[in-house]
Amino acid sequence: MNPKTIVIVGGGACGVATFAHLVLKLVVEPGADPVSFVVVEKREEIGPGLAYGTGQKGHLLNTSAGLMGIFAEEPDHFVEWMAGRKDFIDEHFPETETHADGYPPRQLYGVYLKDVFDEYVALARQHQMTVDIYQELAIDADLTDNQVSVTLESGRLIPADVLVLATGTPRPNNFTSLESSPNYLDSPWPAGRILNTIEDKDASVCILGASLTALDAVITLVNNGHRGPIKMYSKDGLLPRAQSPKEVPFDRQVLTLANIRKVIRENKRPLQTKDLFRLFQEEVERVEGPQDWKRFRRVGRSQLELINEDIALAEKGKSIFQNILYSTRYISFETWQLLPPDQRKLFFKWLKPYSDINRHAIPLQNAYKLRDLLASGQLTVTAYSDKIDWNEETKRFTLTTEKGHTDEADYVINATGPAMNIEKMDVPILQQMLKKGYLLPCDAGGVEADVNTMQVCVPDTKDAPVYGIGHVLVGELFDTNAVWFNVEQVDPMTTSILKRLTHERTK
Repeated sequence: MNPKTIVIVGGGACGVATFAHLVLKLVVEPGADPVSFVVVEKREEIGPGLAYGTGQKGHLLNTSAGLMGIFAEEPDHFVEWMAGRKDFIDEHFPETETHADGYPPRQLYGVYLKDVFDEYVALARQHQMTVDIYQELAIDADLTDNQVSVTLESGRLIPADVLVLATGTPRPNNFTSLESSPNYLDSPWPAGRILNTIEDKDASVCILGASLTALDAVITLVNNGHRGPIKMYSKDGLLPRAQSPKEVPFDRQVLTLANIRKVIRENKRPLQTKDLFRLFQEEVERVEGPQDWKRFRRVGRSQLELINEDIALAEKGKSIFQNILYSTRYISFETWQLLPPDQRKLFFKWLKPYSDINRHAIPLQNAYKLRDLLASGQLTVTAYSDKIDWNEETKRFTLTTEKGHTDEADYVINATGPAMNIEKMDVPILQQMLKKGYLLPCDAGGVEADVNTMQVCVPDTKDAPVYGIGHVLVGELFDTNAVWFNVEQVDPMTTSILKRLTHERTK
């Protein structure tokens, strides 16, 4: 019997999780048909990806280790892996916090992902499964009669029974006019690009964005001896807040699924973004008493003043916004499914920036570095417009803020985050599939899919052999920047894939 072939495009965290879950399920399910795997990843190693293959030990995970396990329902798997490699970690990653509340280096997490992948490649081969790895870029795919053919950059065609799009987080694609400049970096990853491009330690560097990724770019520079001014330009000027050393349990009594559904029932209408914000406000005031909500505005305030306040709250575990939002981790997906498309778009526009700075905060170690850089004046944060020009004669960039203020920089690093709309995701296979009409754009971002199975919705094809996981489904799944969440969705996806292959056998 010819084996069924599963092609996984992408070898980052989502690709590794997909592969490991599939192999494990095939091993423990007696009588399963033979399966052949093809993993396509253009980078040298499977596992680390851009975010976890940074090469910089100062880049820490932004989620505690106890949530980073790569297997569904086993969030502590990464912590257990570290416990079994104490000597290796002491030698290569000294002073690393290896407990569940720690924030180990991202580079170490990349080692973990590669280790898991290698282990499951060996396990697959022990059970007569073929595993082929192509270090190439997947550039196209064709669908015919429940089959898929993937085209690699070399021209190689790979026929398959199932395609999994685990394409990861694409680079920002919003300043293409600057790409002709040798002083422009379209992404902070891999970190080596920054160091190889910006050799002058006294040069002025502008970082577009103020998210965790932007802060990683700052850490890359200063940890490697950069002395020049670093200017962060963010649309709203919002920096992530500081995380408490330990997650503080919070007993939500207002912002609950029961109350969210009650709002829908009582109003006899779909859930709205403003409903969620109102429930959040009531939850805060239940604990803290009536609030003057204007005082929580952060735009326009001193960033040094804000980071000092945030650190003080984090050290005491008293960041009420953060504690509430962390406690919603396991209801956010169900809540997201209750929001209609127009309200999802409003959430992304109005609330997500404020939600992100609390839910995706900075480990205290990096918050202290950020405070010191702001205090010294080496780092500044400014709200800006999208007007950036490169002067070929002066070899400098000019940035114009919304208030008409201009500034100059020798280098620009784009850390504004990945595109949300599928049309703007700079991933060749996605763009070709979109062009051919195989993908349906989701209003809130990414592509449409069945959220119960992650099977991608292909027009005019009832049961397409295409699945997606991670950022490609950002509009459908919401929390796709969280490993723990993606892993949870990998579980039903891989079960659906194997059921599909079994069904095809019995036809």
